[in-house]
Formats: sequence, structure tokens, C-alpha cells
Amino acid sequence: MLYQTSEKIITSFNLPNNIFLEALISTLLILIAVLAVGWFIRLVSEFTTSILASFIGPKPAFIFRNYITYIGTIHHEFAHAIVAVITGGKVTKINLFPKGQTLGSVEFLTRGPHILKGIQLSLTAIAPILCGGLTLRLMQLLVLPNCTEVWHHVLYCYVAISIFFHMTLSGKDMENFWKGSIPTLLIVYVVNLILLMF
Repeated sequence: MLYQTSEKIITSFNLPNNIFLEALISTLLILIAVLAVGWFIRLVSEFTTSILASFIGPKPAFIFRNYITYIGTIHHEFAHAIVAVITGGKVTKINLFPKGQTLGSVEFLTRGPHILKGIQLSLTAIAPILCGGLTLRLMQLLVLPNCTEVWHHVLYCYVAISIFFHMTLSGKDMENFWKGSIPTLLIVYVVNLILLMF
């Protein structure tokens, strides 16, 4: 589907049809998709909070979004930590205790060559979207079919909504993503190029 969309863009704009351009467009589409998902989830989360606030007031709505769905915060922070470690970074601190507007945080050090550091920064930054999407899909495939009681479905929905609400990216996440975006996008470009060749 990704490459079909790239081909449609090339045809629509009468661009030269070659795998280098197709790989570039595919890479940009992946970037746009990831950022769009994060933006969409933030929009849904804020819209839901504002609807709740109109019924129960702003403070209870804030508590619902951030504290009742706190399992999503835990998932969000551990997503950062796991991806940091997988990509070669070193996690120095995980904070799961809310303080003011900050619900949690992960501090990590990038390690290795400059390209690897960039990849660690950008992938760790978008980890809540990547891991959240993967977790929700695995829950749908492995957990949902085994939900036989009403309380199973209620618990499933609670966990899914909690994870979904916290798949957003903070300002710091976005800053880290852009800092490491060039090497990451180059790797994605090369992978797209190889896939298109074969």
C-alpha cells in the first residue's frame, strides 16, 4: 500500500518514475504517517477531555485523562525506555511519579557513532506511538478473542483506552525526534530502496 501510494503520487505529479524517487516519497509518507498518528491521538484525547469537562468539570476531566488512565503513562514511559535500550542507548532514570503537569519521564544517554545516536534519539522519541500501536494490535489479536465475561471486556477497553490516550508525544519528544531525524530517515530511505529493488 505504501509503495502504491508513492506510485500514485509520482503519476499524479508527472514525476520521473524511478526507485530512488519512489523510496524518497515512501520515506516521507512514513514520516508524515507517524507524526499524523501522534497529532490525531492528541486531538482525540484533548477533545474527549473537553467533552468530559463540560459534563463533570475541568478538574475531574483532567484527573480522568491523566490519573485514571495512568496505566497508559506507565506504558508510555516504558516504551521510551525499551526502545532506548534496544537501539543502544543507556537509560539512567525512569520516573513514574506525577509532578505537576509531568506524569512521568525517562532520562537516557545516547551511545555510539553519530548516526546511531540520531537513531536512538528519534526512535526513542516516537516509541509511545510505535509500541502503543504494537501493544493495541497484539491485544486485539491475543487478548480480545479470550474475553468471555463482561468484566473482561471492561478491563480490555480500560487498558486499550489508557494506552491510546498516552500515545501522544510531548514537546521534548518532538525535539528529540527532529534532532535525530536525519540519520533515521536515511536508514528508512535505504530500507525502502532495498525493498523496491527486490
